Amino acid sequence: MITALWRPLRLALAMLTTLPVPQPTAPDPDELGRAPLTYPLVGVLLGALLIGASWALFDLPPLAGAAIVLALWTLLTGALHLDGLADCADGLLGGHADAARRRTIMHDPHVGSAAVVALVLVMIGKFAGLAAALDHGNLLPLLLAPVLGRGAVLALMCALPYSSPGGMAEAITARLPRQTGWLVVAVVAGLSLIVAPGALLLAALLVCLIGRGALHRLGGASGDVYGAAIELIETAVLLAMALPSGT
Repeated sequence: MITALWRPLRLALAMLTTLPVPQPTAPDPDELGRAPLTYPLVGVLLGALLIGASWALFDLPPLAGAAIVLALWTLLTGALHLDGLADCADGLLGGHADAARRRTIMHDPHVGSAAVVALVLVMIGKFAGLAAALDHGNLLPLLLAPVLGRGAVLALMCALPYSSPGGMAEAITARLPRQTGWLVVAVVAGLSLIVAPGALLLAALLVCLIGRGALHRLGGASGDVYGAAIELIETAVLLAMALPSGT
């Protein structure tokens, strides 16, 4: 049982974080397909590391602590999801391009103005949410944000076709056991409903909007869409829980 969980989790950690996790040179296709089922657990681990760092920084002013935690957060994920957000901002926010043209724009390594604005706004939002959490001494958002962000990716993988042939996540989504995936999403949602119903509702709304936009403009989701979803939902959860009634 532990081995059956560890191998997909190890793959998920290698894909979604910069943690020094040994990755098999030729992972089993079925294990690759089960890796997304452990994405919320990756969020739990990231959240635990962020909470541990925040505890160590409690003597600092909230703004200074937030800056350090945000830098650590970015390092732990290798800015991978920020890259997806930037690509989506450039490719999806334009007016009348077709799906093929949008995918071409998203694959372009150059960064446009929409990407810069999206990255700045998300980083400001995360910084503000982190500063509020540290100021209030409420570190639950640091755990819930990464968990809901990665649970949202699992939901998108289960709900939408993969729209980028040859993309990194194509083999993963092809092997994903969707019925089990929806069960994991339901468990994450149920636990989140107990501790922060408002944040869960906001995350669910964002998942629906992101999924609808990706389906309409790309014909489905892609690795960039997954990364953008993580960043947007993490930011929204942090800000929502910074409000007095955020939980």
